Order: sequence, then structure tokens, then C-alpha cells
Amino acid sequence: MKYKLIAVLFLCLVNLYGQNKLRVGVLAYGTVNWELDVLKYNEIKKKNGFDLQIVELASKSAQLVSLQSGDVDIIVTDWIWVNSQRATGKDFTFYPYSKAIGTLNVTAKSKASTLLDLKGKELGIAGGVDDKSWLLYRAFCKKKYNMDLKDIVTPVYASAPILYQKMIDDSLEASINFWHFNSMLEPKGVKPLVDVDELLDGLELDKNLPFVGWTFNRNFALKNKELINSFIDATLQSKKILNFNNQEWNRIKKDMNVQDDATFEALKAGYRKGIIKEFSQKDIDNLGKVFKILSQDNDSKVVGTTNLYDETFWKYSPTLDW
Repeated sequence: MKYKLIAVLFLCLVNLYGQNKLRVGVLAYGTVNWELDVLKYNEIKKKNGFDLQIVELASKSAQLVSLQSGDVDIIVTDWIWVNSQRATGKDFTFYPYSKAIGTLNVTAKSKASTLLDLKGKELGIAGGVDDKSWLLYRAFCKKKYNMDLKDIVTPVYASAPILYQKMIDDSLEASINFWHFNSMLEPKGVKPLVDVDELLDGLELDKNLPFVGWTFNRNFALKNKELINSFIDATLQSKKILNFNNQEWNRIKKDMNVQDDATFEALKAGYRKGIIKEFSQKDIDNLGKVFKILSQDNDSKVVGTTNLYDETFWKYSPTLDW
């Protein structure tokens, strides 16, 4: 009887004050693990007053399912998915994690110099049919050549590690992979066919836009605002450490599964390049331009709705000291 009373009191306190534990769903091969490792090792979570449970998941689809089923509280995904979910009544919201996006790369042996040179060839895509990089490259191709890239190439959707291996063994000439797999390919001679700067310039978009971010239930966040914002603060503190402290990189190097120093340095540089420190209304307005470009596609399934919802974005202005 005493233990039941304690349990009831505990649940009452949780309902009154909110929870202080977050379950974060991550991919086993994702760069999010580096940031969360730093957060745990340096006891940043403890300093910010919350506990953290890391749940490893096998795929991007598994992440989305786990978030929707309530098995995890937070994942990293793109805001296009978040907005399309809001259109169906699902109350998710987004706060930036990184501005790094996948580049369209070709192997060292490839003779391709433009997107048109990929005609009839397979293009590997790591993020699935709605991957934000794939959608942007399609929009770029339409604007530059008046042709949809999906009508030029044969899209091949596969996991990031599989596409990485296919590029190494030359069984695939071109791919759009997650940025860290592209970084690991750099020392092996793989090169951008159209790099990110050219892509964004061609679409007249700001180069500091966030494309992926922490995604969570908005109603949950409103009930646990201090917890969510403390988590965001903690991740920014982790980013600060990784931006300036090379010794911390040396500490996590063994868990990054890198084979040589060149790959290690490429991953470090790629992560730092993707850091985003703030998220203002100006950034949201610029994302509106991205949404407009993507919603003009004849394939309405790309964005799922003609509306960009204000609640898609979690508005929080952290105090930064760097």
C-alpha cells in the first residue's frame, strides 16, 4: 500500500511540474551521437537539470515511427516532414540541429560534368523519396535545365551505409548521401557534381538555412517548456565544445569509426561547417522560400500540403556566450 501511495504521489508531481527525462531516438550511424556523447561525458545534461535516455534505432523510418508512437520524445529529422505531419493533424514541431545537407557526389572515375550527364544512370538517395537534398536538387535541375532530375536518372533509395559502400566499390556512379558519409568519401576521390553552395545560389536561397532539427510533440513541449529549452541549451553547449576543442574530438574519435586521419579531419570540418547557433524569424521566412520552391512541384506528395504552418517551428532564443 505504501509503495502504491509513493507511485501515485510521483505521478502527481510529474503532472504538476512536468518531467525531467527525455528519450532521444538516434540512428546508430548518426552524427547526433557525437553531440550527445559530449553532452553526457561533460555532464552538461546534469548541469542543465535533466536526464537523458538514448534509444538507438535502425533506420530513419524507425525514428519516425518511434516518435509517432510515443516510444521516444525527440528525434532529428527535417522540417518538411514536420510540416506535412501538421497538415494531417499531428502536433510535431522543429528546432534546428544543423544546416549541413547532402551533396550530389560522383565517383573519381565519373566523366559527368553536369546533371544532364547522369541521363539513364542510377542515382543513390539515402533519405528516401522525400529527402530534402533530393527535392532541392530536383528543383535546381528544373530551374537550370527545365527538366526534373527524377526524369533524367533512375533513383535508387537505400540506406546511407549501403550507398557509401557502393560509391567505394564503383557499383554506383552518383549518390546523394548524408553529409558525414560524403565527408568520409572525400579522401577516396569522390567529388561534388553540384556542390551545396552552387545548389543554393542557383535557387537563390540563403546559405545558412537549417534543414534538419530536433523534432518533438509541440503539446508535450508546451507542458515541459523548461525541459525542452534546457535540452536545446545543452546541445548548443556541446556544439560549442566541438567547435573549439580538438581534444574532445580526439576523445570521441574511437567511436566515430574512422579509418584514417584524413577522414577524421573531413568529418570534423563538415560538422563544424554545419553548426547553427540561432534561429530567428528571418530564418523562418527564408525557409518559407524553400517551401515555396518545393510546393511548386507537380508531385503534391513532396510537401504534403500547400501551407507552411507557424507551429512547425519551435521558437526559442537561447543566450549564447560564443
